Amino acid sequence: MIAEDEPALQRLLQAYLERAGFTVTCCGNGREALEHIRRDPPDLLLLDLLLPGLDGLSLAEQLRRERHALPIIMVTAKSTEADRIRGLEVGADDYVVKPFSPAEVVLRVQAVLRRVREGQPPSPVLQQGAIVLDRGRHTLTVAGRPVDLTPTEFRLLAALMERPGWTFTRQNLLDLVAGPDFLGFDRNVDVHIANLRKKLGLKPSPIRTVYGVGYRFQPTDP
Repeated sequence: MIAEDEPALQRLLQAYLERAGFTVTCCGNGREALEHIRRDPPDLLLLDLLLPGLDGLSLAEQLRRERHALPIIMVTAKSTEADRIRGLEVGADDYVVKPFSPAEVVLRVQAVLRRVREGQPPSPVLQQGAIVLDRGRHTLTVAGRPVDLTPTEFRLLAALMERPGWTFTRQNLLDLVAGPDFLGFDRNVDVHIANLRKKLGLKPSPIRTVYGVGYRFQPTDP
């Protein structure tokens, strides 16, 4: 789905995506997009931040509150680091700044969908103490409490839990959860880690900072 209120840009993105083999639905209003997603969820949402009716950030927040694990790529004219961080905090998987190349957007869509569809390792369940992550069902519970994660947060936690005690650099984590073709920056990892710690709600957090290096998952006794 493309949620974009500029008809010319909407048509351009649709043409490039359809040429790449995608079936595309377009919405020019945030509330219209939300209702359509509730009825017939797409595989991925290209989301403009400055939508009428319901802005893009509010739409993303509402989708996460409703437990939609829908991959989201935000498309916006806002290019500051604070804007990017805010987009990641509400659950975006990637961020594209206007003006952009439509061909690059297609590559980003393909990369995000590839990560979602092919990123599941063979062993379905990881458990460390009170944390149980089921990759087959794509669920997470902490002490029996269900916790909703975005697709990127889910992959990041799985990567950390697979090797408890191992220290990952930020670049290691970017490569593991996104792949070498991901056009991101190290700050992405910090934002996702902060979100994960908050959602796990454990003190001390099992996700430890290794200063000057990166992060590791350190199981704690109950």
